[in-house]
Amino acid sequence: MSSTARLHPPDSKLIDQALRRHLQQCHAARGRWFGAAMLAEQIHHLVLPRFATTVALAALLLILAC
Repeated sequence: MSSTARLHPPDSKLIDQALRRHLQQCHAARGRWFGAAMLAEQIHHLVLPRFATTVALAALLLILAC
């Protein structure tokens, strides 16, 4: 095997910089509205599958009530 074909380990300084940048971006993403966004996403996933059924049943009840 030639010396150019050997794999060299990545530079740890570059890895540290990339990790630091990634963690800063993650920290910035968890701003003051992060909790509200997570709650909204959970409610969205709970309501969405039932939304069409709920609207259809409400329309049917309104039609039957009139």
